[in-house]
Amino acid sequence: MNTRLSQLYLVVLSTFPLLAQAANTAEPLEEIVVTASRIAQPEREVIGDVTVLTAAELAREGQSSLPEVLARQPGIQTASNGGPGKAMNLFIRGANTNQSIVLIDGVRVGSATTGTAALQNIPLAQIERIEILRGPAASLYGADAIGGVIQIFTKRGQAGMQPAISLGMGTQDSLQASASLSGGTATTRYAASVSHYKTDGISALVLPKYAKYNSDADGYENTSGSLSLSHQLATGHELGASLLVADSESHYDNAYAPKVYDYRDESTSGALQVYSSNQFTERWHSRLQVGQSLDNSYTYAPAATAAKERSQFKTLQTQISWLNDIQFGPGTATLGAETLNQEVSGTTKYDVDQRRINSFLGGYLAKLGPLSLQGNLRSDDNSQFGRQTTGSAGASYQLSEQWQLGGSYGTAYKAPTFNDLYFPNYGNPHLKPQESAGGELFTRYRGDALQLSLTGYRNTVKNFILTRTNTVSNVERVRLQGITFTGDWQSGNWLAGVSYDYLDAKDLQKDQQLARRAKHSALAYAGYAADGWQLRAEVQGQSKRYDDIYGVGRVTLAGYGVVNLSADYQLNKDWSVNARVNNLFDRDYTQVYDYGTLGLNGMLTLRWAPQK
Repeated sequence: MNTRLSQLYLVVLSTFPLLAQAANTAEPLEEIVVTASRIAQPEREVIGDVTVLTAAELAREGQSSLPEVLARQPGIQTASNGGPGKAMNLFIRGANTNQSIVLIDGVRVGSATTGTAALQNIPLAQIERIEILRGPAASLYGADAIGGVIQIFTKRGQAGMQPAISLGMGTQDSLQASASLSGGTATTRYAASVSHYKTDGISALVLPKYAKYNSDADGYENTSGSLSLSHQLATGHELGASLLVADSESHYDNAYAPKVYDYRDESTSGALQVYSSNQFTERWHSRLQVGQSLDNSYTYAPAATAAKERSQFKTLQTQISWLNDIQFGPGTATLGAETLNQEVSGTTKYDVDQRRINSFLGGYLAKLGPLSLQGNLRSDDNSQFGRQTTGSAGASYQLSEQWQLGGSYGTAYKAPTFNDLYFPNYGNPHLKPQESAGGELFTRYRGDALQLSLTGYRNTVKNFILTRTNTVSNVERVRLQGITFTGDWQSGNWLAGVSYDYLDAKDLQKDQQLARRAKHSALAYAGYAADGWQLRAEVQGQSKRYDDIYGVGRVTLAGYGVVNLSADYQLNKDWSVNARVNNLFDRDYTQVYDYGTLGLNGMLTLRWAPQK
C-alpha cells in the first residue's frame, strides 16, 4: 500500500469508534434567495435557475476549497492547473471563466486584467452562504454576466454569543484551522473569523517529457480573515460593514520553463463594503452600498531580457450602488444606479489602465396568484466601449402545489479585459465586446420526499473571444446549449439524488466543441442520516473533452469517474467530527493537458461550536 493510501485509511478508520456517541444535527433548509432578482424571495418562487448552499451544508460535506464545492454543482464544470490553489477554469453553462461574475457581499471581485476571480483563494471558513445563478444576468448585474453569477455571503452575527473552532488534517500534509466569534444584541450584530489552510499539494505538471520538468510538490498556503458589524439605528434603519481579506502563496510549474525554477504566485485579495439599509415608508426600501475589492498578485519567474524576476498585477475595483425596492400593484419594482471604476497597475504597462461603467437599472417582480412575472432592464455606459443596454423577461406558473412550469429570455454582454486588449505580444486592441442572447425553459416538482428539476437552455454569443496562435480574436458566433436535470429524494433516514448535464458548447465558425468542456457530466449520491450522524457516498464523472495546446494542436482528454465518501458525526451538543475521502479508488484523470489532479485524498476535521 502506498503512503497516501496508508495516511488516508488511518484518518478514516480513526473516526469509526465515534459512531456510538453521535447525536442529532438536522437543520432546516434555507428558503430565501436574493441573487435571482436582487429582491429577497422564497426559493420556490424564483424564476431563475438557482442553487443555494449554506455554511451548515458545506461543513457537513467536508470539502477543503471553494473550487471543490463548485465542481459538484449542476450546470458547472471546472478544470484546475495542477491541484489545490492553482489557477482554474470555471464554466457556467459552457461560458468562459471570465464570462461570469463573482460577488462577495454584493461587491464585484476579481482581476480586471484576466477578467476572472481567484476562486481558489476564497476560503470556505469565511462563507455563510453561496447563491449560484445560472444563465444571462447582465440586466441585473451588468457586464460579464453571460454565463451566470456566483454570490458569496460572509459570516454574520446573531443574537447572543457564538464561538467556534475547527481543526482539520489530511493527506498531502494538509492542515486547516479556523476560529470565529459572532454575536450581538437586539440592535447590534458582529462577527469575526480567521482561518489558515496549508497543503504540500502535488506536482502541477505530471509528464517528465519537458526538458526543465520539476517533479517537486507544488504547495499552497492561505491565511484569511473576515469582519462584519451592523447596527440598527431605529426600526427599519441599519448601518453595516463587512471585510474579507486573504493572503495566499501558490507554487506551480511552467511547461515552457527556460530552466528549473521555483515558480510561485503570492497574492492578496478581498472585498470591503459599507451599507445603509433604510425602510423609509411601508412600501419603499432603499439600500446604499459603497464597496471596494482588491486583487494584487506577485508572480516569481526567471528574469528575462524584458522581464524582472518578480512581476506584479494589481486590480482595484470601486463600486457604488443605490437600489430602491418600491411595492406597488401586485409586486415590487426595483430602481437603481451604480458606478464601477476599474484600475489596473503593476510591472506591465497597459495603453489604457482604467475604465468606468455608469449604470441605471430597473425591474419588476410580481406574483399574480399562481403566475410569477419578472422583467429587468439595464443600461451600462462603459468609458471605453460606450453604452450597452441589456434586458430579461421571465415567467413561471404554479400548475399545482408541487408542479411549476416557466421560462425566461435575456441578453448580456462582456467588454474585453485589459489583457485581451493590451497585454504585450498577446492583446488585440481591435477586439469588440461580446454580446449574447439566450433563453431557457424549465419544469420543477417539489414534493415532501422528492424534488425534481429539468431545465433546457440555449445561449448564442456573438464576437466570442478565444485565444488562437498565442493571440486573441473575436469568433463570429458561439452557441452554448444544453440540459440540466436534478433530482433529490429523502424518506426517513435515507436520501439519494442525481444531477446530469448535457452541454453542447460549439464554435460555429470552426464547427468544433470549445476546449475543456465535456458534453456529459453527472453526479449521483446516496446517504443515510440518523441519531446525529450522516454518511454519504457519491460518484462524479465527465465524458471526454478536448484541449487546445499552443504548438501541439487539439488533443483529447479521456472521460473519468471518481467515488467520494463523507461522514459527519455529532459527538455531543458542542463537538462534531467530519471525515471526507475524495477519489477513493485513486483514479488518474486529466482536466488540463499535462497537468495533474489529486489522487486518493482526504481530510479529518474536528469542530467545536458550543450550543445553549
